[in-house]
Amino acid sequence: MKNFKNFILDLDGVLYLLNTPIPGGREFVAFLRERGQNIAFLSNNTFLTRAEYTEKLNKMGISARAEEIVTSAFVAARYLSQLQPLARVYVIGETGLKQEMVHSGLRVVTRGSADFVVVGLDRKFTFQKMKKALTLLMQGAQFIGTNPDPTYPTHDGLLPGAGAIIASIEVCSGKKAHVVGKPFPFILNFLLELRGFVPEETVIIGDRLDTDIALGNNCGVFSVLVLTGIAREEDVEKATVRPNLVVKNLFEFQEILS
Repeated sequence: MKNFKNFILDLDGVLYLLNTPIPGGREFVAFLRERGQNIAFLSNNTFLTRAEYTEKLNKMGISARAEEIVTSAFVAARYLSQLQPLARVYVIGETGLKQEMVHSGLRVVTRGSADFVVVGLDRKFTFQKMKKALTLLMQGAQFIGTNPDPTYPTHDGLLPGAGAIIASIEVCSGKKAHVVGKPFPFILNFLLELRGFVPEETVIIGDRLDTDIALGNNCGVFSVLVLTGIAREEDVEKATVRPNLVVKNLFEFQEILS
């Protein structure tokens, strides 16, 4: 544990559930800062921009800076802006995803042709949006997905995630989305390069086996599963994806690091 210098934390299910802080998150981040560790926050969620996530965390008493936050929306926008600057993008998603596209110099369109169809979580997803995406893909637009999460956790239980929307468009179009988010290595490799983290000195902390832990395993990064979000202890016992360490919460991981 003494060799680890960089800590990557998932947000939803690790530091908070929607707008409610999870006990131990604020204390754990403060603990890492006191020890001079490098911190990054990595989320598949596309609701907010990096600046808005920074504000949200700070309001919860969790010290964070915008340059420390990497989301699948931010990575998708940066990827497309490098691939085709000023591209026309049709977005199925919420304000955070659309704003990240604009911040990267891309043109978000609702009419006419598009170079890319970008799909994230959209709580106002409709048949008409699916139809528009299908039409654009049939006309040659490239299909980009932010993340494959089938669900996301709330106080009222699980709700459908971006992966469910992406899958519906894949089925009707017959086209496979290029997904940039967890568990695909693209997003973590992007973060490691952006922050200058060495994989062997890095820990990723998450609450999902199929995204957070699989991502760590795919990239050779030490993975820690916290049981405050999606995964339960019984899930670990029967899973093929195995974390390097399982803790009940961040209080327990802080004790281990101490």
